[in-house]
Amino acid sequence: MFLFILVFIICLIFILAPFILIRFITSTNTDKNGNYLLVIAHPDDECLFFAPTLLSLHSNTYVLCLSNGNNHRSDELRRSCHQLRVKDFKIIDDQINLKDSQTVSWSSDAILGHVKNSVRQWNISTIISFDQYGVSGHRNHSSIYYALLKFSSTSQIHFLSLQSIPIYRKYLTLIELLRIYFMSNTVKTKIFILPSKDNLIPYKAMFEHRSQLVWFRYLYLLFSRYIWINDYKIIY
Repeated sequence: MFLFILVFIICLIFILAPFILIRFITSTNTDKNGNYLLVIAHPDDECLFFAPTLLSLHSNTYVLCLSNGNNHRSDELRRSCHQLRVKDFKIIDDQINLKDSQTVSWSSDAILGHVKNSVRQWNISTIISFDQYGVSGHRNHSSIYYALLKFSSTSQIHFLSLQSIPIYRKYLTLIELLRIYFMSNTVKTKIFILPSKDNLIPYKAMFEHRSQLVWFRYLYLLFSRYIWINDYKIIY
């Protein structure tokens, strides 16, 4: 019984402490220049992984989602983007080249075609997406990274990739916030911290994706550092 109470108290501290600590930490990057395009693989990626960035940026932000799931999820994405103050979004339904699957790597040409169209449509200066591991190891996520590596280097577009971290860091948000507080930022990274005034918005956005609210999503929302912190490598 004592052990159970101890574990419960420790979990409670790790869940609640970030709401207090976040008041003393601010993003080291709140860029105001240009328009930002977030390229994601699935509806709900925007709030599960990128909410601190979308809520920190003072520029226009747009979302390109490369798979649809079904019409119900499209509507969920629209409501989530509204919560995250996204200016506009686009969702793609291509079951041949961009099939939602853990085991399928997507066509780089198909990805780049949609990205380039969005860049032109919204006058984008910076693209944000996953790195080569894709945070969760999902092949659809990592396919976006490898496609964006092929984006023309003469296009004057910048690409920031969200850094994947080991699982022992992924769910220790309190420790990660303390680490960010005491560390210095490098020229090759950008760090976005969830603004304290918006600390409930990622949860509200995720609750718009009601079709995806299985039990492990709740654990993710309670403990994942991606709800609070995004750090990026500057690829180009």
